[in-house]
Amino acid sequence: MSEMGRSADAQLAERLLARESEALREAMRLYGGVVHGMARRIVAEPGLAEEVAQDAFLALWRRPGAYDAARGSLQAFLLGVTRNKAIDLVRREESRHRASKLLIAEAEAAPKQEEAPGESLEERHRVKDALSKLSFVQREAIVLAYFGGRTYREVAEELHIPEGTAKTRLRDGLLKLKELMSSPSRADGE
Repeated sequence: MSEMGRSADAQLAERLLARESEALREAMRLYGGVVHGMARRIVAEPGLAEEVAQDAFLALWRRPGAYDAARGSLQAFLLGVTRNKAIDLVRREESRHRASKLLIAEAEAAPKQEEAPGESLEERHRVKDALSKLSFVQREAIVLAYFGGRTYREVAEELHIPEGTAKTRLRDGLLKLKELMSSPSRADGE
């Protein structure tokens, strides 16, 4: 990195230390694309990649002193923060995914309640197929709430997300699930 670039990063860092919100906007304008690109390469889901990018800039805003211009460019610093946050998110998501799979397996293995003739196995397959078509975050919330018996508040707490986000994921997931379940199955249309 050139001295001029490092000097500009140092000046930007000083403005961040002075809590100038315009400095954060400038950092986002300058580096938002590469930060989001890095997050997107590590985290496949666009919404989660956006969250990672926002978290990286939020980390810079909260602790602007963590960046040291003498050690490298602000872009390299932000990419390092983004990489770490994205990897942490992927690990958490993998852990949650394993937990969701276990909950689904438990729900499938649970003693069957009285079912109408002819709908038990086919209906369970339709539900499982419909669940697989939801986004991961929607499926996760629904599995925790309905198969895991958790309230939306417990879902929010377990997933470390705001209650409103948990409600939205549940609502959107249930609407999509209803849509998928109400559409005729392929076997009916063939």
